[in-house]
Amino acid sequence: MKTVFKLAIALIALTDFTANAQDKTITAAELPAAAQNFIKQHFKGQTVTYAKIDKEMFDKDYKAVLSGGVEIDFDEKGNWDEIDGHKKALPASVIPKAIADYVAKTYKGQSITQLDRKRAGFDVELINGTELEFDSNGKFIRIDD
Repeated sequence: MKTVFKLAIALIALTDFTANAQDKTITAAELPAAAQNFIKQHFKGQTVTYAKIDKEMFDKDYKAVLSGGVEIDFDEKGNWDEIDGHKKALPASVIPKAIADYVAKTYKGQSITQLDRKRAGFDVELINGTELEFDSNGKFIRIDD
């Protein structure tokens, strides 16, 4: 009987946790200041056409879609996590120099269309679909299958 009771409590708690996760549409002005500054600095002439906040139990994330089609995911403080140009080249100013240099040298004529910051480094997608992994210093690790 105790096992059934504990299982029921665990199920109720799990349901409550998932119910707390909420996506909510917000205005560009409601993005963290760091996110707003990042967009103004690196995506001049583009406006935020859609923004949302995703509230989880212990954190919240933001997403901004720009008028040029770029999607940017931000953490709670407004630091970017992922920038997706949807097959359009990202501005050079958002790409770490070591990564930009490696791609320019090794993949001449290819531009970076997606940049994803991971705990241990970066994942990059080129316009031809090639996916590359770099460490946190921008040193090439491998081609991602």
